[in-house]
Amino acid sequence: MAKSKSSKSSAPAQAAPPPPPSWPVFKPPLPVVELYPELHPANSHIVLLSSFFPRSLCRDYVAFLKTLPLQTTPSRPKKGEAVRVNDRGGEPVGLNPNIRIYRYSKGQYFDCHYDDSNNLVLDSVPVKTTWTLLLYLTSSAEGCIGGETVFYPHDRKSAAEEIAVSLETGMLLLHKHGDDCLLHEGREVQDGEKWVLRTDLCVRRG
Repeated sequence: MAKSKSSKSSAPAQAAPPPPPSWPVFKPPLPVVELYPELHPANSHIVLLSSFFPRSLCRDYVAFLKTLPLQTTPSRPKKGEAVRVNDRGGEPVGLNPNIRIYRYSKGQYFDCHYDDSNNLVLDSVPVKTTWTLLLYLTSSAEGCIGGETVFYPHDRKSAAEEIAVSLETGMLLLHKHGDDCLLHEGREVQDGEKWVLRTDLCVRRG
């Protein structure tokens, strides 16, 4: 059942989006290592994978991302912007090629919201997104203070029930979205810059 719905008015035609950036190659190539995802002890809808990117690669990516023309979005999402939709099971197909870049400077944050599921096509295969993937490129080691990702398992903001995930450079955080999405927020950055890459796990639509 949807958490909230909002009426959508027709928007004026917009200019074509800019072409995607030419992402830097991995130099040197990433070593082949065993990675072990871990379920968060407080909730199985949250998965953590430490050292997904080495710190040196995170540093190179931040340097590259700083050259891109990023836009500042409103600090608070519109009410009802993140709508919960049906999201159950499915065969993993790949990742959403729409990679989003998040930069939070001092004083910026992302208020409580839900991530919705989206339908798209990957290599002619109809798929839907089911998990949000967040790759943290900075943490306190790079001077970023605050900015924790905080989940609220009972659909209400409660300090007594919160599950706070601190930033760790190179760590991948996965959490379910759509119908199984937990209410969550990105806390205010107290100092430095928080850089995050976001994509989604896609599964075959039945």
